[in-house]
Amino acid sequence: MTNQVRVSLKEIVGGGYKIYWNYKGRYRVVKGGRGSKKSTTTALNTINRMMEYPLANTLVVRKVFKDHKDSTYAQLKWAIKRLKVEHLWEAKLSPLEITYKPTGQKILF
Repeated sequence: MTNQVRVSLKEIVGGGYKIYWNYKGRYRVVKGGRGSKKSTTTALNTINRMMEYPLANTLVVRKVFKDHKDSTYAQLKWAIKRLKVEHLWEAKLSPLEITYKPTGQKILF
C-alpha cells in the first residue's frame, strides 16, 4: 500500500461497519435507515480499496446521470478529503471522473 495514509476504521467510520468494511466478496448488500452511514462508509471504503488494489476501477451507476454531481461524486470527494489523501486524487467535472494519480485508476460515472 504505497502512498497511503493508514487510518483505523473506528477513527474514520465509527462503529458497526467492521464486517462490511472487511468483506472481500464481489457484491455487498447493506441495509439501514436514513442517516445510518451507508453512503459515507461506502465512499470511504471505495477510495481505500482503490488505493489498496492497483488494478481496480470503479463504475458508479444511477438512474439519472445528472444527479451524480451532487450525490455520488460529492460523497467520493468528501471521502478523499476525510482520508486526507487529496494530493493523490484528481477530480474533474467534464467528463465527470475521479482519477487516482499514482496508478491512473478511475472512478467513472
